[in-house]
Amino acid sequence: MLRTKPRRSLLGALVVLFFVLTPQGYPAPPSEPPADSSSPSGEAAPPGEETPSDRKLRSALEQPRHPAKSQSDLEKAMTQMPEVEVVAVTPLPGMGQPLQNLPGDYQIQQGKTWLQQEEFSLPEFMERNMASVNEVNMNGNPFLPNINYRGFAASPVPGTPVGISVFLDGVRINEPFTNNLLWDYVPQLAIQNMEMVPGSNPIYGQNTLGGALVMQTKNGRTSPGSMLQDYAGVWGTNDLEFQHGGYKGNWDWFLSGNWMSQDGWRQQSSSYVKQLFAKVGYHTEATDVHVEYIGADNLLNILGPTPLDMIATGGNSMIYTGPNPQYDNLNMVNLLASQKLSDELTLGGNAYFRESNYNFSNGNVANNVDQFLGFNYPLAGQALNANGMPIPAGEWDFGSIAQTGAGARLQLQWEKSFAGMENYAVAGASFDWAQCFFSSGFYPAAMGANYNNMTIPGYPFQDQFSVPTFSDYIGLYLTDTFSPTPWFHLTGALRDNYAQMVIGGTGVDENSGETVSLAAAERFQQVTPAAGFTLQPLAAFGVSDPTLKDLTFFFNYSESFRPPMVGEITGANPAIPVILPVAQLGDPSLSPVLAQTFESGFRGKLTPGSIDWAFSFYRTGISNNIMFEQTGHSAAGFFQNIGEEQNQGVEVTVQGSYKKLTWFANWSFLEATFQSPLLLENAVSTAVPVQPGDRQPNLPQQMVKAGITYQLLPQWQVSMDFQYYSSRVLYGDWANVYPMLTGFAVLNLQTYYTINKHCQIFAFATNLYDEQYASAGLISQNVFTGAPHGGTIVPFVTPGSPFGVWGGVRLQF
Repeated sequence: MLRTKPRRSLLGALVVLFFVLTPQGYPAPPSEPPADSSSPSGEAAPPGEETPSDRKLRSALEQPRHPAKSQSDLEKAMTQMPEVEVVAVTPLPGMGQPLQNLPGDYQIQQGKTWLQQEEFSLPEFMERNMASVNEVNMNGNPFLPNINYRGFAASPVPGTPVGISVFLDGVRINEPFTNNLLWDYVPQLAIQNMEMVPGSNPIYGQNTLGGALVMQTKNGRTSPGSMLQDYAGVWGTNDLEFQHGGYKGNWDWFLSGNWMSQDGWRQQSSSYVKQLFAKVGYHTEATDVHVEYIGADNLLNILGPTPLDMIATGGNSMIYTGPNPQYDNLNMVNLLASQKLSDELTLGGNAYFRESNYNFSNGNVANNVDQFLGFNYPLAGQALNANGMPIPAGEWDFGSIAQTGAGARLQLQWEKSFAGMENYAVAGASFDWAQCFFSSGFYPAAMGANYNNMTIPGYPFQDQFSVPTFSDYIGLYLTDTFSPTPWFHLTGALRDNYAQMVIGGTGVDENSGETVSLAAAERFQQVTPAAGFTLQPLAAFGVSDPTLKDLTFFFNYSESFRPPMVGEITGANPAIPVILPVAQLGDPSLSPVLAQTFESGFRGKLTPGSIDWAFSFYRTGISNNIMFEQTGHSAAGFFQNIGEEQNQGVEVTVQGSYKKLTWFANWSFLEATFQSPLLLENAVSTAVPVQPGDRQPNLPQQMVKAGITYQLLPQWQVSMDFQYYSSRVLYGDWANVYPMLTGFAVLNLQTYYTINKHCQIFAFATNLYDEQYASAGLISQNVFTGAPHGGTIVPFVTPGSPFGVWGGVRLQF
């Protein structure tokens, strides 16, 4: 497999040639409806696709009227139409309803904002813009961080308790083996919009404990034209991106790609990311069909946290152990279709096939640090056994997870008015199947130069796991929003979840060294409900206040369920610890996880100033969450259920515009705590006492985010954004007894200058005042400063990236 940096000059020439030879999209015919800002993307609605405001306009136009009044009536209808923000209520794109009807603090971001900030990765964009979202980059790689929303994780690290489900064009892209999320698979440039669905919404199925992230991609009708950009800068960064879209008649097409290489600012931290997205569609007034392909082929080096004392002496570039490369490869095909059966009924669905393979190797310290005396093999610093062989000071873990999945979703949307009372209902079914093969093992190793593991001649590879698994997930769901008045909306939802797992293969018992069978079969079934309402109190009493527009109160209760994943069931026995690519993160049956969320708040608009605002309070109780507990210093560990947890908090968001200025700000407070007495394990102790009220790790209690964009000149735009995060508890410090990571603040800058309609130059910088901070941390033992007596207990941290600057050019056709 080719793992080299792309040849920019040849690749760029080929892309430009493709743009020149491919027909461009045609402008919309004058007879088509005017662009409407109420489309879900916030851009012009594609030709032939009718938005809710379009339906209201069409209804007004179909009414008989005097010819002399036709023009004035049309203008009046258009000027009086309210702005409608449509929100998806299921994972499938194209099916949604106005935000004002839905209870909850929904957050929506557009892909065009991504191009204004130029982040390296989608998680970074979410962290800088969304309320209650923080990044925990334990891996030290910009493409593989944990993203936490309200304290629930969407993580690339197998073993992290995952509580966010992620959908891309109706496909659930959480990996089927351990529910983790490989962010480097998401085709960044192809994202049209993303929506953070709050709470334990049952419609989104298993694992939606704290929320769901729903992403929709571009097509040739929403994003016609061509774009090519390239930027470069510090840390050996070079990124080439392109997209092309168009339509002709009933057909549309879209293509985008991203090739990025970066050496990184720390040792052994390079990343090579290659992504490709292609979509072809056929559209009529009643029918919409799209076929899309998503591919990725990436090499990412994972660093893991470094002991604080090593950073103090060697600088932020220091690493603890290595090497830790990870190879990710994805191929996915997805078919999306919708058919309008009548004015009231629409049938939609998708079917997909997905292959995801990733291979990892982790250089780790051996569990028995008492025998470890030094490093730089084969020097005399290594301890020798009775036969004169070096005693392994480390282990070089290897593993692979090959995952093949397929599934389908079918749903019927029904919009009907009863005596002037609107009703919106969706009934659907989903099926997801996956086959996974997990294998892992290790070489006993010596510690070489730069703290890298080296194999020792005479010590063969030790197989640990060889496990095939099968899983099926079936869901039946129904959601309905009933509006007895224009100012009161009732919403209910119900889902019946069914999950089945079959596990085979073998593992090695840590105590006896014997190979034992891991065969198991598990079935889980759970019904999860939701109910809520929205109320516009001023409208209910007939009060009209032009400065306080659309004031809405909302309340919602929801439940969601997560069965144990096949990877968790495989590693549920402490006597047979499973090796996963956790890089120092720390078959009894496992119980399913249940989450229950209450949320209430207000939202509305302020005029003048065009200010949108929202205030919400939420509380989620979690029962039987599944945690990965590290055994010793290696990457091995086991899964177990823990007791009760609670995440509760407050969110305040505001955004607005004034003349040439647009801005946003949000503040969030999170209290994420254990609620049951527990004894948990970490790399320091096998029994850490936990009491109700102890904080969960790596979650700041307070987050503040703000940004401004100002049009200095018609062709020159400048924007800045700011983030502040308060102090956090170290991972593994379950009892909250060690000093916490200190809070930090970061300021970023972007500027764009438009030379002409085809060319734009830009530059951006991160961490402008070079803040020294840690993005994540844990408590562990540094064997290099404490052996042979067990190691020194110190904080391990992942340093945050220093000041960096980049610049580039964007061409548009």
